[in-house]
Amino acid sequence: ITIAMFQKEGSSTIGGKKDVALRKSDRRKLRDRVLDALFTGTGSEIISEKEEWITRAEKLIDDAIVAPKGEDVLSRKLKLPSGDHATLFLRTASGPLFGDSSLVNATANGTLSYDDIIKSFPITWPYHQSTQPILLEYEDSDRKVSLIPLLPLLAALPPPLGKPASTTPTSASSTENTDNNNESRTYRIPNIVVHSEVSKYICRGADLMRSGIRSFPSPWTLRQSKGRLVSISIIGNPQPVAIGMIEKELFREYCYPKNGNRGAAGREAGNFVGPGRKGVGVTIVNCYGDDLWTNSLPTKSVAAFGSNAVAKGAVGNPLGGGVYDDGNFGNVGFVDGTLVHPILDFDSDDDESESGESDENGEEEVKNECEEGAEGAMADMAQLHLSDQKEETSTTATSVDKSAEEETGPDHDDILEDAFYASLLYLLSSKTALPMPVSVYYAKHLLAAVPTTGPRLDMKQTTYKKIGPFLKEMESTGVIQLGASKDGKDRFAFLTGIVKNHPDLNQFKRDWKKEVEASGGDASMVGVASATEKKKLAVVDLFIVPRHVSDGLQLDNDAVMATNAKTDERKGTGFLTKTECRALLENYIEKESLLDPKGKGRVLVNGPLCDALYRISKKNKQAGQTTEYPTSVKRKDLIEKWIERMDKGHALVQMPGSKILNLGRGGPKPVDIEVEFRQGNRRKFLTRLRGMEEYGIAGEALSQDVSQRFACSSSIETDPVGRPALKKGRVELVFQGHLSEELTALLTGDEKMTSHGGVKGSEYSLPKSVINVMLRKGIPARKKR
Repeated sequence: ITIAMFQKEGSSTIGGKKDVALRKSDRRKLRDRVLDALFTGTGSEIISEKEEWITRAEKLIDDAIVAPKGEDVLSRKLKLPSGDHATLFLRTASGPLFGDSSLVNATANGTLSYDDIIKSFPITWPYHQSTQPILLEYEDSDRKVSLIPLLPLLAALPPPLGKPASTTPTSASSTENTDNNNESRTYRIPNIVVHSEVSKYICRGADLMRSGIRSFPSPWTLRQSKGRLVSISIIGNPQPVAIGMIEKELFREYCYPKNGNRGAAGREAGNFVGPGRKGVGVTIVNCYGDDLWTNSLPTKSVAAFGSNAVAKGAVGNPLGGGVYDDGNFGNVGFVDGTLVHPILDFDSDDDESESGESDENGEEEVKNECEEGAEGAMADMAQLHLSDQKEETSTTATSVDKSAEEETGPDHDDILEDAFYASLLYLLSSKTALPMPVSVYYAKHLLAAVPTTGPRLDMKQTTYKKIGPFLKEMESTGVIQLGASKDGKDRFAFLTGIVKNHPDLNQFKRDWKKEVEASGGDASMVGVASATEKKKLAVVDLFIVPRHVSDGLQLDNDAVMATNAKTDERKGTGFLTKTECRALLENYIEKESLLDPKGKGRVLVNGPLCDALYRISKKNKQAGQTTEYPTSVKRKDLIEKWIERMDKGHALVQMPGSKILNLGRGGPKPVDIEVEFRQGNRRKFLTRLRGMEEYGIAGEALSQDVSQRFACSSSIETDPVGRPALKKGRVELVFQGHLSEELTALLTGDEKMTSHGGVKGSEYSLPKSVINVMLRKGIPARKKR
């Protein structure tokens, strides 16, 4: 995206081939994407709010994109001035004129009814004279695909004002305060307000400079906007005059501040935009007066309808005071594509009394800078007092931001940036060799730098979605260098260098040391979980005395049933430890005086003991087989034979504390990990996992956790075809890739078993003995990377 994308004549058709009509299924998909781009909720989530303006907005979008029969949505391929390619979506003119909207004069003096204005906005496509551009889809240099709603569509929607007490604002704080209303949180694209004098420079093709911004949304509001999109309107005329993207550096500084500016004071809008601030604030994509506007002008002037245009079928703009087919989006304040005037009356006595004289100086200064050809067309204007600079508004915005962030959970962008800088410090201290593949850096170093005591990083919850765009932005700050792959197709394939003296990295290191000192630890302990807090699971072998053995030897019943066991969970269950089981035999030997006087360390075998340990049953005895039974054996051999004859059991124990969680006969239930080839592809693998429910691990939660940690796709099967049947309520998880080592390390909590950073901070602690790994024929065994 470059300055004045569509400012040059013909720029909206360059490289464009014949317009192609979209199929109905594609229009439905496009409609869903538009709802997601415009609102913080989609579909039923929007309707559930039961706000009149949301309902009308969705109906209009339905009619605009899922167009009635005889009308189409067209796509046009464009080549942008930057060399990138984009797709422009256009909506053909609506059907025969019909008057379904009354023209409410929003420019009249006095207080207006908010409900009357909202109910007068159209619910069908209001342009009857010409085809209008409605959406632009493009992929920027960071490989992010964005869908941008254009001015003709935005003009037909209720503006993001929220429901005011009066539509006659008295100061810019009214506009700013509406950002905190319930309705404003539903609009995803925030609005920026500028002075009327600034609009003529925007219409000429200039980007919006930081110094010309009149009011600015909160950081939380900006982070909700996809692609950093904002709309721009002027004071006294809330209909958008342009739409663009917040400049990348401003977005990063304001929404994700470093260098100790995380507090409320450091995040005041006045520190970033407003009078005296230099640099571009918003890069304009589509504005009133550009080539898109020129090519969509109506073929038949609205003047042909006479003074009563609405009565004859033209659709009126209830807020703009005109009709949509007048070539100015139905706004009487829009003048010939060159300037936008205020149309709402508001009390400005206070502003004039304080800065009336400076207004003239400010406007003159703007004019002088533009005449000199400077890009800072929106230069210092003394009357532009940011509402964020007022103490009450700032306090309110800060409290709303905090409460909103608390409701939405952890900020994954902050987690990502902190882990990024921490991983760089580790790489520098360990002198790790560079270049390094980005995939290795992400898996082995960045994920490993996420603190184990806090929330896990979910890359999909960040504004970047993938690691590539994030590293590209970090490269633009100068803290790292990236390199391309050998074939040149991937420009961000390798991490090639780290600037160890970069100011952002040094500031993070200072803040990190302060955090260490405050916690009373040393640097090596920051973000490391306490070993004493980690709970481990262990499987303990237990033994059960068979009934025929206890009856034949007439053993003490209390000892056999573990009545006096140390733990309440085992008392009276018959589950004995190896020591308790051995004690039964020792007591019997002593009771029956079976020590062999002729041999040291030997024991005599009497009849009952021989029957219990050595007698072969008739079922197992082979025909003609003769058996000799021992009369004296070594004590060691006798004990081994005794343990061998016991029925097996086990206990699942939580350590430390030796808390028994479960007792069971036989061995512990296995957790099966099986690796196989993908169907039809012997170069790719699938890893299957089942049995985790036996240890209290929910299958769905584990599936999501593994997908986030190892960046792999996953699925849940309740009745896998061609596989052993599952118990009721059990599932089998299927993951893409060969993950036998990673899953074993994750489930056991042993980070040393693999080098993958996603294992760090495992919440699981299964005994290694219950993990059963099986590799299908031909599957290679993976070594530690």
